[in-house]
Amino acid sequence: MIGRLYIDGNDAYLQYGAYVVSGGWNELVAYPPLKSVESNDWQEEDGVEADLSAPVLDTREVSVKFAFGSLFSSFSQFVNMLSDGAYHDFNCAYIGRQYRLRMTQTPNLDAAKALGTATIKFADDFPMQGYEYQAPTSDIPSCTDYLIDGKPTTDYGFIVLQGTMSDVRKPAAVKQNLLRNIGTISGAEYDGKNVTYKSKDVKLKCLMRAETLEELWRNYDALLHDLIQPEERLLTVSELKQDFPCYYKSCQVSDFYPNGKIWLAFTLTLTFTRDFRINV
Repeated sequence: MIGRLYIDGNDAYLQYGAYVVSGGWNELVAYPPLKSVESNDWQEEDGVEADLSAPVLDTREVSVKFAFGSLFSSFSQFVNMLSDGAYHDFNCAYIGRQYRLRMTQTPNLDAAKALGTATIKFADDFPMQGYEYQAPTSDIPSCTDYLIDGKPTTDYGFIVLQGTMSDVRKPAAVKQNLLRNIGTISGAEYDGKNVTYKSKDVKLKCLMRAETLEELWRNYDALLHDLIQPEERLLTVSELKQDFPCYYKSCQVSDFYPNGKIWLAFTLTLTFTRDFRINV
């Protein structure tokens, strides 16, 4: 456990007996969400007209689960250290990432003692700060099932998993037309001339592989950089022979293995803005 996590330059295990448990990094390594996008929602058209002239990432709150390898009394010292000023520098050497975080919530001490672990919430207010773009590079076999702006996802080192297609195909919610429901008349009057659909969120289930952590983070960061460029992205689904205008919304990480056979399983939520009716 030594040498895995440094906080403000100090080894968290040597000083407090603290280490991140298996799966405890997932929320931290997930992409931050995009800030809310303003849009026009025209009743007579499917989807929305989104203003993506300058998309930016939002702050986020993440949970990190710690265990303590020494007397649990060191937990209080650990929290006191995190309370000494808002921001602290986290060098997560085990996973090859660095963050500047502030603590937002601590667990109940008695519950933490009983479980032997403690989940602490942090805010990450500096998404991609200091990042310099490096083009992705990967040796995994090329696959053109899904493309983003004409580039196969395998160029970024990941494939799209089963279960994604059903989400792409799912119908969007119907926009409600003018409805008149008068209290003195049975039933209602509805403008049923046209049916249009709301924008819809689609979950892209992804599995990224790499030979080294450096390669993983290079490709992972390049993907986010490209996803949040101005204007809409174009997701091509080869099986449907169809392109879907969309934008990145949020991300969740379900599994992360930073050593041995390195891989990262994550889900991208994309908002389909228009032209998403499936061509039968």
